[in-house]
Amino acid sequence: MKSDRITRLALRASSFLTISVFLGIATLLAFGYSVAREWQQGVAVRIAHQNEESAELIIKAITRDMRGAQARILANRDWDAPLPADFTRDMTEQVATTFARYPYPESFFIWRGGHQSVLFFSRTTRLPRWMPPPRSASTREAQARQGAASRTARSPKRSPVVNSPIALAVDPPVADEVRRRVLASVEAQRRYAVFNTELAGVPYQIIARITYADSLREHLESVSGFTVNLDWVRKWYFADILSEVWPSVSGGLTQDIVLLDENNRAVLGSNNEDQPVAQRAFPLLFMDSSDTASDVPPDLRHTQWRIRISASRDPILLSARRRVDTTLLATSFAVILCGVSLMVTHKAVLSRVKVSEMRSRFVSSVTHELKTPLANIHALAATLARQSQIPSERYRDYPNLLMRETNHLSRLVDNLLAYARITDVSETYAFEPIAAAEIVEEALRSFQPRLSESGITVQFEISPDLPFVCVDQRAMTLALTNLIENATRHVRNNGHIRVSTSCVDSVVSIEVQDDGCGISTAKLAALRESIASREFSPSDGGGLGLAIASKVVADHRGTFTVDSVPGTGTRCVIGLPAC
Repeated sequence: MKSDRITRLALRASSFLTISVFLGIATLLAFGYSVAREWQQGVAVRIAHQNEESAELIIKAITRDMRGAQARILANRDWDAPLPADFTRDMTEQVATTFARYPYPESFFIWRGGHQSVLFFSRTTRLPRWMPPPRSASTREAQARQGAASRTARSPKRSPVVNSPIALAVDPPVADEVRRRVLASVEAQRRYAVFNTELAGVPYQIIARITYADSLREHLESVSGFTVNLDWVRKWYFADILSEVWPSVSGGLTQDIVLLDENNRAVLGSNNEDQPVAQRAFPLLFMDSSDTASDVPPDLRHTQWRIRISASRDPILLSARRRVDTTLLATSFAVILCGVSLMVTHKAVLSRVKVSEMRSRFVSSVTHELKTPLANIHALAATLARQSQIPSERYRDYPNLLMRETNHLSRLVDNLLAYARITDVSETYAFEPIAAAEIVEEALRSFQPRLSESGITVQFEISPDLPFVCVDQRAMTLALTNLIENATRHVRNNGHIRVSTSCVDSVVSIEVQDDGCGISTAKLAALRESIASREFSPSDGGGLGLAIASKVVADHRGTFTVDSVPGTGTRCVIGLPAC
């Protein structure tokens, strides 16, 4: 009892230690995962913040440049000054400087109101579609002076200054459309005329500043403005400005920049939506409407474009992700390895405890088995020692009793030797073909005196034409002897034992059935489980015999079944493959 209590305590302690270590490992893994993810998220947050700053700086640079021509050129009073005699050369130089600074204005124009001509200054390297090829300088100057005096000649006239990058056109075909749209803002007494239109089939944005001669804005003094070719802007402008701005604002990040129009189509770059992503929207408006809101047409539609910047391919972020994944993989591998080691250790401890428990039960069972014949022999010897004169008639049966107990001890010693052999597998079997009836007859031969004295009836039934079985005769006889021993032990006086052989589907069966007290349901369930798992643990005399029989039959690739009904009897069947 004390040994069993110690065994149970050892099992509980081992289970508690295993669960505690597993919980500790799980906690460590969760903590490591949390720390690694927090570090990765910290890197991602820092990169996302830097990405947001880059997007903010890029938007500021783009919008500042888009407003520059209006804020720094049109707001300059030099555009409103009276035209000097040599105005063409002066305006050309000023426009050339503006073109060099801001790439998006395609043309500048000036109109003095009334019947005055509209003068357009354009780049010779990027002539609008609606401007005819340039002419000589002398013709251009004459036509310009004539156009400044009156509008009698309305046909398009253009003439560049020799070696000048600026081409001048007086009242080109688009002048009427520009004049009509500007007059609508003049009638509304606005300071700016801003509108989108098509000139010669090309989309344009027109930005014009309106100057009045009086404070009540009743008399027009002049109109100055510029045109923006939106197709050229879409194709070239943003690509150029982003290539100039991005290196200085990226902060060393590897970023994917995409520019999306109002229809969410990519104007520039590849659309990468992987996090972290910074997105900013801006109006496609080449003027600063923040301080001129009251002078901008209320029906002006601000087309919203967006710039999206993704830093998902940044090496620092990718490295952080790889390091976290590598750390988690290594930690998981270490935890799994530790867990497997712990499971193996726990299993080894359980095995040792189980072996110790089996050894304790085995010793208890064998001790019980040895005590009975030894006590009988001791009693007989003591009786003989006390009697000096022994009548032969009275003690004639003593030798038979001594022989029976000696046979019992011999059979027990054989069982112990067999159990040691089949447990340690230190001795191999000698398989040979033999008849099942011969095995049964040899096993029953040693029980004849005992059966005769106890009045137990043995019925032996042999099926004809049984095939031979390949077995180790000594081991199989020992197994069958143990089954018959159990039957004679538990059967009542004048009881009945039936031993039979049969063959079904090339399987030879040897059946031992008695009408004894039987085995309880709980013990029978434990017995079947032990036989199925081949981890037989003898707990009493019958258990030792059944353990030997189960192991011998299993080594012969046979089957061993036990059926029992309490109060009715027990039935044991050995099934062996036929030769």
